[in-house]
Amino acid sequence: MTLLARLTLSAALAASALAAAVRPATAQPHPRLGLYASIMGDGYPLLTPSGALDTIAVAAVARYDVVTLDVNPVTPYHPELLADLRRRNPDIRILGYVLGHDIWAAADADSLNHFPTRYRRLVRDLNGFLYNQVGGAMYPGANVNLAKRDGNGRFIVAEGLADLFHDAVVSTGLWDGVFIDVYCHTISWSQDATRRIDYARAGYASLAAFDAAWSAGSDTLANRLRRLSGGGPVLCGNCAQGAHTAVFQGWMRENFPFQGGGTWYTNLLDDPHGYFADERDYQAPQHNWIFSAMAGGVGAPYSSENTRRVRFGLGSAALGGGYATFGPSDRVATTAPYHSWWYDEYAVDRTSGNSSTSIAHTGWLGAAQSPAYQMIWAGNGPDAVTNPGFESDVTSGWDLFVLAPAAATRTQQTGGAPVGNASIRVNIPATGATDYSVNLSTQGTLAVAAGQTYSATFWARAVPPRDVPVLASRPGGGSVATRTITIGSEWKQYQVILTASASAQSSLHLYLARGGAGDVWFDDVHFQQGATNLYRRDFEHGSVLVNPAAQSLQVPLGRDFRRIRGTAAPAINDGALVQMVTVPAQDAIFLLEAVADTIPPAPVTDMGTTP
Repeated sequence: MTLLARLTLSAALAASALAAAVRPATAQPHPRLGLYASIMGDGYPLLTPSGALDTIAVAAVARYDVVTLDVNPVTPYHPELLADLRRRNPDIRILGYVLGHDIWAAADADSLNHFPTRYRRLVRDLNGFLYNQVGGAMYPGANVNLAKRDGNGRFIVAEGLADLFHDAVVSTGLWDGVFIDVYCHTISWSQDATRRIDYARAGYASLAAFDAAWSAGSDTLANRLRRLSGGGPVLCGNCAQGAHTAVFQGWMRENFPFQGGGTWYTNLLDDPHGYFADERDYQAPQHNWIFSAMAGGVGAPYSSENTRRVRFGLGSAALGGGYATFGPSDRVATTAPYHSWWYDEYAVDRTSGNSSTSIAHTGWLGAAQSPAYQMIWAGNGPDAVTNPGFESDVTSGWDLFVLAPAAATRTQQTGGAPVGNASIRVNIPATGATDYSVNLSTQGTLAVAAGQTYSATFWARAVPPRDVPVLASRPGGGSVATRTITIGSEWKQYQVILTASASAQSSLHLYLARGGAGDVWFDDVHFQQGATNLYRRDFEHGSVLVNPAAQSLQVPLGRDFRRIRGTAAPAINDGALVQMVTVPAQDAIFLLEAVADTIPPAPVTDMGTTP
């Protein structure tokens, strides 16, 4: 294709690309499929060796809702690829993939158009490379110095990259936005025995000063790119915890659910930076990603472990509005043909209940009918709580510690309890300087082991609402696990997941001194090993159950559903009619309504996404 033809096609696509970019994300049905795709410099796998479109590969990619593709060779040489994807799927969003602070030694002869060469020479001309103290070569994995300032204090590398990304991606009208990979808001954490940042060569007196400037440079890139791009194009990033919530639409959560050495609970529930918090904090239309990396060799994409990973990631994404993606951890197209991998849950023919490979059957769940909520019940194992329901009194098995100047009393309240006839009411007319100034704790204890999961399960309400730290105690003071939840003014059941950092004989502590004067009620309180909850979300045509616990859970569904009849994981997706389903540990189940049902489920009033 000639340069004139490419420019003409680019202009013709601009209007349709902008329309797709601003289409409300809430209009998109579930499940939402992302493809973290790559295209090599020679066009593989979407172009044939002769440079023609590989129609089979392009059709496979077009089935997804949102796709990343490398800017090179698409923008300068093959814009017709994006036109064909949009022809096949007018609702697809395609994000131009770029690197935020790393570039290889690109030196193509077509230096005015070849994107990696443009990037490399921009950094070279600004004297903007970052170096390694160990050996003196460029810093591995982050050789572009976002902290580089000129004599006027401007972050010239960050500004230059924003200009480049805008010119090569946004201004072409070809793309719906930009996906910036390797885009860390801090960088000192990346050091190890083989790489140490040469901050002095970068112009800074200390590593701390360099890292602060790096963060400011990262902010400069994000803010400038948004100013140049306006409000339409989608901006997403990837590296550790998300940043730039004021100007970006989303972030990627990699190596799900273990990013940052965490767990499903930290990756989904942490506030800020958990998935649910990202769904709240990033700009509309949100484009948050959950990326599950394949296990084992690339020849086993449909192993039981990999199909489980697909379900777990896709189900977790469906609890919010984000996109799930699956593939090799390196994202490289030559590693495996992951663009063609297709799983039972991706598309379902609602009439037959069979999994499908057709784009016509994607989005089969339809619109969400409710927010995600927890289904919670107490376990059957040993319990540190000897008086869980306060039916006879509020003192047996419980201590109330009050540290002056705080003041608090406890009384039994009969009537209106969510379980049985009674609950405990803690009246707090005054609070002290610490959270534990008012501390309700069990006299009984539970043997906890380092690394194991435990749960505090209870009903509660607070007037006014307040944050309550929930702790598994450490004998002699402190805790082996803590998580803070927000208790609202209406009765609701909570299950707080606590992972012990050490072994101990622990009691349960509820710190009540946050939030000023008020009242807090509790009922049916338990402290046990394991978790007995899972997360559910109901849709127009089915339901998704996500079990992050370490053990299988049997769940009553409340009405008839059908399992998908699948081919990738037929042992799970066997097409059976069910009213009760077992969800394996760290897994998800996708269910189809057994009959057409136009009546939405009743509003959920006693469950929520709070752990």
